[in-house]
Amino acid sequence: MAIFHFRLEASLHLAEQALEKVQREFAQEVQLWQTLTEACELQQEQFNHAQEGQRDAGRYRPVELGNWQLFAAGQQRRLHQCDAELRTQEFIMEDARHCLLEAHREVEKFHRLKEKQTKAFQLIELQKEQKVSDETGQVLHWRQQVK
Repeated sequence: MAIFHFRLEASLHLAEQALEKVQREFAQEVQLWQTLTEACELQQEQFNHAQEGQRDAGRYRPVELGNWQLFAAGQQRRLHQCDAELRTQEFIMEDARHCLLEAHREVEKFHRLKEKQTKAFQLIELQKEQKVSDETGQVLHWRQQVK
């Protein structure tokens, strides 16, 4: 029996390698997004602390109010910066996700094509075997008739 050879096996392997590369890149982008998210949460806590300090200074220590206002303004600026970086990273992550989906579709396309061609090959091989079997049966029947 003949062996099936997928003509696009090299293309399939290249697509699988590209998928693995894109998966790694996507994982890195997600990791960076998580890091930025944690940094933003920490910055939010620091800003909240600065606002609380500003309120306390306004109530109990008016001399320190100016320093607390400067500190709170700096923390707020850093928080806005962090939020902007996070939004940018979300766009980058979405682009990486889109690339990942495209690479996955490409690999799936080759897998479906290979499966389809394998089934067609097996059907042709079965038909060949059936034809040989039928011819053998006819020859045996003909020999029995001739005797």
